[in-house]
Amino acid sequence: GLGSLQSGNETPLTPPMVTLQMLGGRKDKIRPGDVLGALTGEDGTARKFTREEVGKITVTDQSTYIAVDRRIAHEAVAKLTSGKVKGKAVKVRALDD
Repeated sequence: GLGSLQSGNETPLTPPMVTLQMLGGRKDKIRPGDVLGALTGEDGTARKFTREEVGKITVTDQSTYIAVDRRIAHEAVAKLTSGKVKGKAVKVRALDD
């Protein structure tokens, strides 16, 4: 397995970004700015994320893929799930956790 590539004293390498998948996309009139606004805007619940913590946002017909800093992935999922995008509640999950 991959374990043999690591010596005992090194921390495993984790990619800095995690991709979140949100249900809803172009068919729902969602634009990258809507998602960025939901993540970086003030909604009174979670903390605001900075532009540096949010990476590429890719909108397809049915889904939206959002790259976020691994350290904020769970918070970002919670913020999007508890908030609204385009006035609608959305379903979001992290793809590689």
